[in-house]
Amino acid sequence: MATINFYLRSDKNPSKIYVRLRNGRSSDMTVYTGFIIDPKHWNSTKGEVKQSALFDDKINLSRDLNNLKNKVIEELNSSSSKGLEINKKWLESVISNEDSKIEETESPKYIQDLMNDYKNELKFKINPKTNKPISENTIRGFTQVIERLKNFEEYIGKKHFVSEVDLNFKFDFVNYMINVSGFSQNTINKSIKQLKTVCLDAIDKGLSVNIQIRSTKFNHPREVADFVTITEAEINQIRKFKGTDYHMNARDWLIIGCWTGCRVNDLMQLSMNNIHETEKGQKFIRYTQSKTNKQVDLPIHPHVEEIIKRLKGFPRPISDQRFNEWIKDVCKDSGLTQEVYGSRQNPGSHKKEVGNFKKYELIRSHTCRRSFATNHYDKLPNKIIMAVTGHSTEQMLLNYIGETKNDHIDDFLNVWNK
Repeated sequence: MATINFYLRSDKNPSKIYVRLRNGRSSDMTVYTGFIIDPKHWNSTKGEVKQSALFDDKINLSRDLNNLKNKVIEELNSSSSKGLEINKKWLESVISNEDSKIEETESPKYIQDLMNDYKNELKFKINPKTNKPISENTIRGFTQVIERLKNFEEYIGKKHFVSEVDLNFKFDFVNYMINVSGFSQNTINKSIKQLKTVCLDAIDKGLSVNIQIRSTKFNHPREVADFVTITEAEINQIRKFKGTDYHMNARDWLIIGCWTGCRVNDLMQLSMNNIHETEKGQKFIRYTQSKTNKQVDLPIHPHVEEIIKRLKGFPRPISDQRFNEWIKDVCKDSGLTQEVYGSRQNPGSHKKEVGNFKKYELIRSHTCRRSFATNHYDKLPNKIIMAVTGHSTEQMLLNYIGETKNDHIDDFLNVWNK
């Protein structure tokens, strides 16, 4: 509900009278009314001319302020029904009687439209961290959240202006994604982050956005990742796998991924051009991470060296989809069939499900990277592992490999017991 109050900003004579409009929690604006008064005739508690001063011009001033308040209320109701944006410029127009400034073309900015505009703009932007164009994955992520938003608004039968995106909107959107769409915590977390990003961008463009978008409550928590890794013993099992040509190709990439820690898009780009040699004659792999733009130098593991020698180069690149599909077959036939707790994408609904599954069912391209970090943890200094994984802080690395706050207790006890 809107509230309208008059007040003075100083005790000087004469003082300007200001009007403050608070339109629920969505907007708060203050504008000079054009009226002045001697502060001694003003009731600062009630925000009006003192009753004792109601004579001659003071009677007229009190009436004018009352008329102005009624006018603001009337225009507010009319403009809101038309979907106009209620901002400081709008209030100035009402105060100054410049009706021509109150145009419908100023306001109707639906959050769906802004999301689409932002996504399209990403195609022409440069990521300041990598100095490269915004990745296709990032753009695809905004396409997905726009679809979720569209489905949500169709479900409730209402399109929202950007000024209506507040904590209540966030609650309803999150509730829909959980109870209707069945999305995971992390998918919802990302969706809310993307929504907030677009709203903050709208502020930079001069649009009126609900102040609650800046609230620390405008977020959604991530869940602790449930993931599996491939141990060194299991890598040796996988090395013995024999199968079709394309399965063998995927197997080789899986082994290389586990010993390089590459993200899949970087992994499939590796070639003999990435092989370099130190002054001592030691061969190593050098590549630049596409996500962080960081250069990584890594010695060639004996398993990787064996593959390169056998193939006289790296395996044939394959798509993410095929890689994820075939390495499950490889791991199944390699004996990774024990039941483990974890999460996977349901093959039918494509939604995340958590529970006990055969281990090979949980293997995916990112398993390589996590396996690299986990298998080297406690064997190499964290800063060396971080140089390969690209994590900026040790805490990020520990979160990534699932190290808990109490794991150090076991380390102490193991040492003391010895």
